[in-house]
Amino acid sequence: MLLRSSVEPLTARDIMQATGIRREQEVYDHIYHIALSSKRKDYVVILYPPRCESCGAEISLEKPKRPSRCPRCKSERISQPKFLIRGRDEV
Repeated sequence: MLLRSSVEPLTARDIMQATGIRREQEVYDHIYHIALSSKRKDYVVILYPPRCESCGAEISLEKPKRPSRCPRCKSERISQPKFLIRGRDEV
């Protein structure tokens, strides 16, 4: 599993390049499904939330996605969320 073996957190674009998935939203959908399944498994999905590159605000997410604007300053300069999967005993 790509996210489990990765040393550093990966963005949706990193995952797209490694797996051949063509749509960014499809990556987010897969990660959401994996996160739901992880509640009954021995691993956990770690989300590094996106940040506004203008004001530095951390943007909280209910579902994995790339926000279009900062809720604080309305800037569109937003970093992508990053993901990792680790075993429950590693966290």
